[in-house]
Amino acid sequence: MNKIYTLIGLILLGSVSFSNYASAQITLTTADMPAVGTTFVTAYDTTATAVSVLSPGVKGANVIWNFASLHTSYRDTSVFVAPSSTPYAASFAGANLADSVFGTPGYNYLNSSSSILSIVGSEQNAQGYMVAVVFNTPITELNLPAHYGDIDGGSVVAKVPPVAVTYPGFDSAKGVIYVTYADTIDAYGTIATPLYSSYNTLRQKHYELDIDTLFVHSTSGNTWQYLSLIPPTKTKVYEYRWYANNLGSMAAMMQMDTTNKKPTSFQWYNGLPDGVNEISQAHNTIAYPNPATSQINFRYSAQNAQNIFVYDITGRQIGQTEIMNGMATLNTTSLSSGMYFYHVTDKSGNVLDNGKFSVL
Repeated sequence: MNKIYTLIGLILLGSVSFSNYASAQITLTTADMPAVGTTFVTAYDTTATAVSVLSPGVKGANVIWNFASLHTSYRDTSVFVAPSSTPYAASFAGANLADSVFGTPGYNYLNSSSSILSIVGSEQNAQGYMVAVVFNTPITELNLPAHYGDIDGGSVVAKVPPVAVTYPGFDSAKGVIYVTYADTIDAYGTIATPLYSSYNTLRQKHYELDIDTLFVHSTSGNTWQYLSLIPPTKTKVYEYRWYANNLGSMAAMMQMDTTNKKPTSFQWYNGLPDGVNEISQAHNTIAYPNPATSQINFRYSAQNAQNIFVYDITGRQIGQTEIMNGMATLNTTSLSSGMYFYHVTDKSGNVLDNGKFSVL
């Protein structure tokens, strides 16, 4: 699940046709949605060649989407954790699930139940500050069970809390984000991606308009006012999302240019991370890529971790790195090929978790 909300100041590809082939019309339930512990890799194709020939295709029943010839421009890995294990849980009381992309700061906070998957808000980095964006009403991702023909949408407001600024006559700034969105499950059929040759999906058409408005605080009058020098920023999101059973993730998503209605990128579910079966003893730490070549990254899902110590098979400590915002990276270019072990400790040196990884 990507971060799709903006903050202030900041080949046969797509060959789609109707067919007499009768694909199964699936229903999406909470069993198909992410849960605590869900981890997966997303692959992206952003090449000019790919997007020039991609097409979302038609709407309706028994559609065939063939994206099997796409190539990977880059990948990222997402993990879903309990909000209580993140540093920002207090701002998102209505969430029971949080997701993050490895190597990036912040989280999306979600509410997942048998009847809905919705976005409560997002903790994001804006101009070097971590700020909480909490929607006054959660944004519906999917009403569940979800079927072909379902329509959702609405308008919500989020307030960006004040941050200090250096600007003549003002000492801080805050913002308001107005979000309007509309979703329609407008097609069902079979999709082929580079990972899977064919599986049944529902397609959701998503449109969104975000309007970011900036307010500043006067140092003389102790008042907040709209800063007319910086007009509201409007951001449109237009994309198609494919959902399948038993993935815990979207099967695929096509992002569109909102001006010309042309694809700009395509992403798809690309399976589990390498070495995911070697997560850790307490299941709080993920080490990736595993096996490592030039570096190993650590993701720790609880708040009290301070350091990671790395040992060779003789028990000799050969590395140490500090955990910052739940993340740590260790250069492995000087390490010999083989198996290594790590301890995660708190600031007092107490061991919180153990795990292992290998180096090629």
